[in-house]
Amino acid sequence: MQDFIRPSSNKIHFMGVVMALLLSLTLAAGATASDQAVKLLAHDGAPEDFFGFDVAISGDTLVVGALKSDDDIKGVDTGSAYIFTRDGNTWGQQAKLVAADGRAGDTFGGKVFLSGDTAIIGASHDDDKGIDSGAAYIFTRKGTTWNQQAKITATDGMAGDAFGQSIAFAGDTLVIGAPHDNDRGDNSGSVYVFTRANTGWDLQTKLTAADGAAGDVFGISVAYSDDTLVVGADLNDEKALNAGAVYVLTRSGGHWSQQAKLTAADGAETDIFGVRVALSGDTVLISARRDDDDVMGIDSGSAYVFTRSGTTWRQQAKLTASDGAANDRFGRSIALEGNIAVIGAMLHDQKGPDAGTAYVFTRSGEAWQQKTKLTTADGAAGNAFGWSMALSNGAAVIAARHDHGTGSGAVYLFDVRRWQ
Repeated sequence: MQDFIRPSSNKIHFMGVVMALLLSLTLAAGATASDQAVKLLAHDGAPEDFFGFDVAISGDTLVVGALKSDDDIKGVDTGSAYIFTRDGNTWGQQAKLVAADGRAGDTFGGKVFLSGDTAIIGASHDDDKGIDSGAAYIFTRKGTTWNQQAKITATDGMAGDAFGQSIAFAGDTLVIGAPHDNDRGDNSGSVYVFTRANTGWDLQTKLTAADGAAGDVFGISVAYSDDTLVVGADLNDEKALNAGAVYVLTRSGGHWSQQAKLTAADGAETDIFGVRVALSGDTVLISARRDDDDVMGIDSGSAYVFTRSGTTWRQQAKLTASDGAANDRFGRSIALEGNIAVIGAMLHDQKGPDAGTAYVFTRSGEAWQQKTKLTTADGAAGNAFGWSMALSNGAAVIAARHDHGTGSGAVYLFDVRRWQ
């Protein structure tokens, strides 16, 4: 297949490496040299690109979405995604990915996922099946070169479905959410499961919630591992209007069945429990970023931990920030790896109004404890640090969508292994 990537020149690659070195930043007070954060920017970043709208990391490779970047030929807000790789302690830009058939307004890069040498990029405003029906693109790497392998759309896609707004991938299974699909009512939502055979992708099934209803947006978030699929429906009304719910589905012999429906023990109106989900083994981390704490205030936010024993799920903990405040939106982004969780609060004000921060929690036995709070040395009002994040092998990548100019964006990498 034709190479649709815009590979970085040696000069650009060198500039990316130098930039990463020059912009190394320390954490908040009390950090040591081993806690330094690297800051990365798009080499061709521009205002309103929203570089860092979504991020994913796998080993020594990082992908960063910039869903509103403009293409000189294809138009405004076509979107792009940037690949960075690590050599020793240095990160450099390896490639810039764009859709072969990208068009203005597609917002390619609104969702990104990475596993080994495969990157999946969502374009939820692609119009192939109708306006904003959505699509996802598969890219694979050979050596240092990335090529577009496939474009996937829903066979029954329709205008407004937003297919590609959520993505999860592991092994040969790819899960793509279409939260505004209308199978069980307007915006009830659905999830599509694809399996890989050689270089092709086959639709295995389409899933909806057994009790799905209009407005639930089932599929707003997804996480998948080892035949377990977690799906957020953050506007589900079981506990209260828009309180939210999360569904756990499992696969056996190619057949999917619902194992559990999770809700917060104290769920309340407009908590949007399930707007983000993360899965690690038998533990699920669930965001409720508009949860109202009696002390901290409206939209201070929270995150819930559920664990599985056999086929039974129970709520293990509710996590909040020790210094949370109204409108912090703690839980805007979440990441989970084993016994460590990182949670973003994009509108926290320590470095200025809406500068943002992130918190690291660890688990010992059944108990979770806040270990540290991450900020950046150059944090400033309006940066929205904590907008998106990902975690792999103790490396946490956290985006500041509005950093470095009006919406151009930046990402920071932290080593959080010391708290494990």
